[in-house]
Amino acid sequence: MNRPNSAEQRAIGLLQDLGFDEVLPVPIEDVARRLGAAIDYEPYEGEVSGMLYRSDGHTLIGVNSRHAKTRQRFTIAHEIGHLHMHKGTPMFIDRFVRVNRRDGVSNRQEVEANSFAAELLMPRKLVAREVDRVLSKRRSISPPDLAMILAQSFGVSTEAMQYRLTNLGVLDPSPLID
Repeated sequence: MNRPNSAEQRAIGLLQDLGFDEVLPVPIEDVARRLGAAIDYEPYEGEVSGMLYRSDGHTLIGVNSRHAKTRQRFTIAHEIGHLHMHKGTPMFIDRFVRVNRRDGVSNRQEVEANSFAAELLMPRKLVAREVDRVLSKRRSISPPDLAMILAQSFGVSTEAMQYRLTNLGVLDPSPLID
């Protein structure tokens, strides 16, 4: 497994500080509340997946209630990333689009928040532990089946788990490229 980047290191530290570094699935709403953020679920129009708003010592994470629960969990983790790492910005509005574009053009803060969110929801040490657990029971398993089983344990989408497993070097990226 590759070494964690700085955003992932921040997520690892936060999980340890809160005592959630061994809990599956990570109780993401509890993490937000422990950081002083209220969570509001609303049916946003268009591609808005979530938002972070801070003012006068109050923090609100807005989540699109029309999205799947797994997507809502990632949105909360993403907004926690902004809250934890991007202190000077009072508001972020995030849309449901891929920010890791193939042309290399991405917003640094969005990439950091996604990296933070992936580590927060799918901590590398727990992913490694769960991969070992699954493989000890089923020596022969397809990559999609492994991702599906792990996604259920971590409370994330199968697609998010596939990307995480690829980014951690557990799965070969070539089958995921279209």
